[in-house]
Amino acid sequence: MKSAVPMAFAILFGTFVGLPTVAQTPTPLPDFLIDLDRDGAIDSQDLLILIRRWGLQGIATPSPTQTHTLSPTPSSTNTSPPPPTETFTSTPSPSLTETPTPSSTQTPTSTVTPTSTSTATPTITDTPSPTETPTNPSPLTLELPGPTFSMVLIPAGSFMMGSPATERGRDANEGPVHQVTIAYDFYMGETEVTQGQWEAVMGSRPAQDYGEGNDYPVYNVSWDDCQAFLVALNALGQGSFRLPSEAEWEYASRAGSTTRFYFGDSLGCADGCENCDAAKGPVIIVEKRSDFMWYCGSSEISTHPVRQLFPNTFGLYDMSGNVFEWCQDFYRSDYDFAGIPIDGSAWESGGGDGTRVIRGGGWSYDARFCRSADRGDILPDFRFGSIGFRLARTP
Repeated sequence: MKSAVPMAFAILFGTFVGLPTVAQTPTPLPDFLIDLDRDGAIDSQDLLILIRRWGLQGIATPSPTQTHTLSPTPSSTNTSPPPPTETFTSTPSPSLTETPTPSSTQTPTSTVTPTSTSTATPTITDTPSPTETPTNPSPLTLELPGPTFSMVLIPAGSFMMGSPATERGRDANEGPVHQVTIAYDFYMGETEVTQGQWEAVMGSRPAQDYGEGNDYPVYNVSWDDCQAFLVALNALGQGSFRLPSEAEWEYASRAGSTTRFYFGDSLGCADGCENCDAAKGPVIIVEKRSDFMWYCGSSEISTHPVRQLFPNTFGLYDMSGNVFEWCQDFYRSDYDFAGIPIDGSAWESGGGDGTRVIRGGGWSYDARFCRSADRGDILPDFRFGSIGFRLARTP
């Protein structure tokens, strides 16, 4: 495996940078490659995908600089850095420990530099752009009984919420585009709440028929059911957990991106169950939509265990697809109304028919419903096999 790295970069430089190569004898590909791009052949493109995945953080094992973990029991083996700097103790629940972890820096051995760069200033008529670049989250360790909970610290910042009229696949309820400034850090679940986590807190397992297991997202839970879960979780005395607001959810999903999906615009095919390149542009490695989201084009009529696909820049998994996620807000038919929250808070003054917001798309739905700006609404007592939720928490 070690000898493959210089070979990989030799292929990269010989192919894309123009360095001299030996034309008489083709360089053999490493025998550990598999058909990663699913084109029916094991070739240099598969090697390039493998090289990129070596460099990605948090794919096979989430990076400690991106997440914090709620350890299942105090007796779990601790391999983290030195002891915590602050401890919050509650009885009878275990203690809550905040442990800063130094960030690690990776130095690339080669860089492909674009020939030109342009920066667009966001307006309400163009593709929304963030006014502040997200920074890497700081770690935090919480201890609770039951299965492991992991959350990510989302840094404060501003972004343009919604989609412009020119975005393919949009609905009218996604506009007008408007700036939202979230002036506080907050925590977001690294994954959707799982069936094992739900059972540990509530003593039941409502999910059935569309994928079952401790690491599968919980579904068949209403907005009202989620509130009951939060009451039970908060009774453990380890902080105030809640549903994210709609603005917090979109900000965390975009993670600094301004494209239709957090992984790119993916305009190479239609927005139903088709599968095509995730991004389009001057990139060397090409991944597919199905590398980032479970939707009707990849799910095979079922939910899937969390942490199986690529996360977004914040380290959040399944922000597109798998299950829709409840938000705290009442639903409004668009963003053009007096008093619209522009500070990240939830809209709690009531909607036209009392429905609540759902976000993110689901395993049985078209790709367009998995876009970052897409929004829907459901009555708060409604349960469905494609709807779950994700935790939020304010430090």
